[in-house]
Amino acid sequence: MALEFYEALAQSPYPKSCIEANRWAQYFSCGFDKIPTFRLHEHIPPKTKVDYGLLILRNPLHRVLSAWRSKARSKKCTSRGDKRIDTIDRDAIYKRWNTDFVSFSQFVWGKLDQDNIHWNPQFDVCDETSHYDDVVDLEKTNPTSFTPFSKALGVPFIMKHVHSSKKIMKHVHSSKKIVSGRKLEAAEKKMKNVLKRIYTFYSEDYEQYGFKCNTTEDMAFLANEFSQYPRKCF
Repeated sequence: MALEFYEALAQSPYPKSCIEANRWAQYFSCGFDKIPTFRLHEHIPPKTKVDYGLLILRNPLHRVLSAWRSKARSKKCTSRGDKRIDTIDRDAIYKRWNTDFVSFSQFVWGKLDQDNIHWNPQFDVCDETSHYDDVVDLEKTNPTSFTPFSKALGVPFIMKHVHSSKKIMKHVHSSKKIVSGRKLEAAEKKMKNVLKRIYTFYSEDYEQYGFKCNTTEDMAFLANEFSQYPRKCF
């Protein structure tokens, strides 16, 4: 969303010089410092007085999967049309973790406690929804979701980026199953334990923001998502 936010305010594409320097829009620094109407606040509402506060949320399970895909997965865990990895960040993380491979379950069980803006609980930063004028679920947006935000900005805001969890869920991968036969019970147990860890780590996100812990649906979601990768990736 930061990229679209920049383009709306600047009325121009995100600077090529920022991209080449690996200074991404989500840090709200490169490029944003040239926009006269932009100011980065150190605190969220109500500690900072703003005319309009927008809180954008994402399903914790989908978000942590996206974080692993972007920041912690090996190139061995890619598939056709799903190869995007922030290799600079990933390589730095791998160096810090002294590894060259982290499966999703290893990431969930052993790495979530390591402070990182990409997978920290949303509630830790954003606090209660009552502090904001509007709340948008990133994966349930429609053509009018950002209309109030556009009015507050004074310029049209269009969300262009489609998040992979939402997109891939629409496809059923039948060519390869995550498990089969006698391994099914062990794999289901492992998946349930992974979900239990996610539900616990992101408990406030689930409780405060109304996301549901549905083991059956979430297991089906993960099975579908990981059917496109080698089994070791889960």
